[in-house]
Amino acid sequence: RTGGRDGGRGRGGRGGRDRDGHGRSDWKSSGKTLPIHLYAWNGLYGFDRERSKLALESSGGEFGASLEQLLHQVFSERYDQKAVSPDGLEGVPMDECLSQRQEEALALAAIYGERFSERIANAVWTVSLDVPFLSDNSGKNGAEVGSRNGRGGVNIRDVCRFYLKGQGCRFGDKCRFKHQLPSKGRSGADSPDLKGPSQSGFSSYSPPKYELEIRFPKGNRYPFQAPIVAFSTNDESVGAAGRLSVTERLFGEALAAAKSSEPVVYTLITLCEDEATMKELLGISHHKYSTPPSVVVAPPPSLAVTKSKNVRSNAIEEIKNVIYSLLIYLKGTGEAEELEEREEDEEDEVPVESESYVNLRKKMVNKHNLKIGNLLQENGKLCQEFLKKKLSRRFRSMLEQRKNLPAWQERENILDLLEDCQVLVVSGMTGCGKTTQIPQFILDASLSGPANQVANIICTQPRRISAISVAQRVAQERAERLGNSVGYQIRLESVRSSATRLLYCTTGVLLRRLEGEADLKGVTHVIVDEVHERTEESDFLLLVLKDLIVQRPDLKIILMSATLNANLFSEYFYNCPSIHIPGRTFPVDQFFLEDAIAKTGYVIEDGSPYMRSGKQNLSSTGGRISKGEPRDMVDDLGDDVWNFMSFCKKDFVKDSIPDQQLSFQDLTVRYKDTKKSVLKTIAAMDLDKINMDLVEGILEWIVDGKHSYPPGAVLVFLPGLAEIKMLYEQLQSNRMFNNRGATRCVVYPLHSTLSNEEQQAVFSRPPDGVTKIIISTNIAETSVTIDDVVYVIDSGKMKEKRYDASKSMESLEDSWVSRANALQRKGRAGRVASGVCFHLFTSHCFQHQLAEQQLPEIQRVPLEQLCLRIKVLDVFAKQTLESVFSRLIEPPAMESLDAAKQRLQDLGALTADEMLTPLGYHLACLPVDVRIGKLMLFGAIFRCLDPALTIAASLAFKSPFVSPWDKREEANEKKLAFALANSDHLALLQAYKVLTEFIDLDLLPRQYLFVTKLPYFFNLVCFF
Repeated sequence: RTGGRDGGRGRGGRGGRDRDGHGRSDWKSSGKTLPIHLYAWNGLYGFDRERSKLALESSGGEFGASLEQLLHQVFSERYDQKAVSPDGLEGVPMDECLSQRQEEALALAAIYGERFSERIANAVWTVSLDVPFLSDNSGKNGAEVGSRNGRGGVNIRDVCRFYLKGQGCRFGDKCRFKHQLPSKGRSGADSPDLKGPSQSGFSSYSPPKYELEIRFPKGNRYPFQAPIVAFSTNDESVGAAGRLSVTERLFGEALAAAKSSEPVVYTLITLCEDEATMKELLGISHHKYSTPPSVVVAPPPSLAVTKSKNVRSNAIEEIKNVIYSLLIYLKGTGEAEELEEREEDEEDEVPVESESYVNLRKKMVNKHNLKIGNLLQENGKLCQEFLKKKLSRRFRSMLEQRKNLPAWQERENILDLLEDCQVLVVSGMTGCGKTTQIPQFILDASLSGPANQVANIICTQPRRISAISVAQRVAQERAERLGNSVGYQIRLESVRSSATRLLYCTTGVLLRRLEGEADLKGVTHVIVDEVHERTEESDFLLLVLKDLIVQRPDLKIILMSATLNANLFSEYFYNCPSIHIPGRTFPVDQFFLEDAIAKTGYVIEDGSPYMRSGKQNLSSTGGRISKGEPRDMVDDLGDDVWNFMSFCKKDFVKDSIPDQQLSFQDLTVRYKDTKKSVLKTIAAMDLDKINMDLVEGILEWIVDGKHSYPPGAVLVFLPGLAEIKMLYEQLQSNRMFNNRGATRCVVYPLHSTLSNEEQQAVFSRPPDGVTKIIISTNIAETSVTIDDVVYVIDSGKMKEKRYDASKSMESLEDSWVSRANALQRKGRAGRVASGVCFHLFTSHCFQHQLAEQQLPEIQRVPLEQLCLRIKVLDVFAKQTLESVFSRLIEPPAMESLDAAKQRLQDLGALTADEMLTPLGYHLACLPVDVRIGKLMLFGAIFRCLDPALTIAASLAFKSPFVSPWDKREEANEKKLAFALANSDHLALLQAYKVLTEFIDLDLLPRQYLFVTKLPYFFNLVCFF
């Protein structure tokens, strides 16, 4: 390529170099009328030469600056100036933009290879397009032109000037001049060096090339702002108007992507290589900037009048053609520009906007600064729709249901408190409606007022299923589709629009938004739901909001908790007011382990895996229960006689001693009113294990037992996925639950690793006579409300992250729930009728052994990721980590913080003075452990990304290897078959490669791999 391109050869001119690598043109000083750049402008991009000349004059001859100036003019007229140069992006860190560009450049280079070129680092990218449907046509046209020129010469005087300019002749086939190239031999030495209609400056017989050019002007915040894009080609068969039309369409796509801050280059390349789209755009025959501006010389009035009369009186096509051909060699004047602008204004008084253009303008809501005009327009529309909606039968029907919720009784009180204070704490028992109703109270009150006072609410949820299900329920109550005034946003998925004023999102999504929009401009209310769960993210969010309310006195904060620990949060926010909402009135019968054994008649069998071991059977008095012991004579006594004897022998056992350490005799003292057979079972059971046989027995009693409780769904709480799978498989071997005969039960698992579609299945209602059984982790403990649940089985266990700072060891362990968790689980029953809750721990354990509240997550997890997130936020960037952590609601131990700082410094993510390094900045953007994140980044740097991601996914999940208890040696031998270079990580990679080659999964157990986890493991690798 030889003309006017960035880094081009030969024709670049002499002089200084501009920022695009072009020669700074000396055309003004040398007296040349047509710089070579002008031919490149028209030949490559489709701009008229005269307009190009004016742009070069205004930019001092710099090709890159003048090109960006012209493209900016085109885009501003097409899409509005504010869309091209939006306000409010100053708060976006340029370092973040540059880092994201570099990551995208690496990805594009990996995908397109040599076709992608970063011509100027962080300034100009080019991509060679693969468009055979255009190059084939070009070859045919080029051969035709060449053959015509070979047969006979064409004088330049006989060639249409419009054709030479490449803008397309308005007279078409009726034109009296020829639409073909002039002959070289007859053009003369003094004639301009014209080599093609739109190929000025390079050979008309060179192979056609098509390029996408992406430019990032100084200060451009891509991907938060659209870059300057351009389509260029040296193909003479492509008209100038078509090239500019393609460029305009590409910029429209870039604008649409910028509002969600997404990379767009891959999308633009795909669009350019779409045959139907390109042929449609390139078929456009007219564009304002592919035609020259009208020129009228006006200084002498008489001369101007004479010229205008001559022009109007001379309508002969030959004279018109000659005049327009000569205009391209004249210097533009201010009067010419003014006249051109006046003519364009007259044409654009009633613009014809396509539907896509209208929709694009409506959706152009900037991420960091909402357009006030569009915002007020949307608000006014929402207010009108809300007034109409009040009259609809569906809305009024849902409103009657809402009024039955306890939260409705506190509606006016809540709104009054929000008027008087900035922060409000709301506690309410499960089922009171606080999650669905309080945001609607605020939104409905604002929609009844003026458009400029409509609320914009964000409500955070601890889990994605909570955000989705609550948003769907609220949209249903408002008699509208999801995504209108109510929407949700979770990682990698969102349903929202420019009209959304109530957004349910996960806590992590809001924290990510705060990284780029520290003041949450445009948001009026932030509701933090389920704050009692005390997750790491929610505690950190409270700290950020506590600082934010000082800067934003108009921002309202509502903290919602399902437990009665409101005082803790109220004191943290300067003793703000709090309000309590009572729960549902449906009673829930609460049964404990001793009650469950009595109702089901469960008896533990000899050799059961749920029996106590020999050491556990040692009692505080030295007694032992063993199946080898001879039978005690008192075993044959009746319950009444036995209770009397045990009472006479001993009448007190310390409450601090857990049931697990008590003998049969001690249990009779503690549980005086309990049957002897029940106590014998408890004494023989290992109370630290979840007894799946007892769970199965309770389910049989619920489905087929003789009781007076109403039919309904059953919700079983288990700690993790392994326990869910164990119970599911056990139920499948039971004829009552496997549906091999009549369909009596349907069983659904519920876990955070399941897809959204699989999670949503638990909300479906089964046919009459069929019992729905949901086996879930604590994901169903809060926010997620399954209306038809009547029975709850609480295993009393949950998975908790534990971290030992001294050993730098992190683990996921089973732990007992707190009393608050147990009450939450109990509250899941009785939503529609009287409910029943079975706890698989004793009443004494509930009263004396369980903690009142769960230990905050921030005190039991590693702090590296949180340290990086703190440093990413501008408000905390210059503060020490210790000063920030000390202001948390319940700070972690300083030993954990010191250990986290040391590990980050060892990784190279943090400097000694606690400043974030470039590596640390990238690690903060990855939702993985910092060490795994560094592995992923270095895999990209050293071009071994695929194996690095596989290893990262395997490290983020449990090992795929499993060792059967009775075949450990054989399993270890099989595992050694994957060994490579004495590396466990490479062994995991080899195992994954072998797994991907297996077609029949039945062969996998021979390799002793954890087959049950493979689908999730494969999904995890794909996600990474």
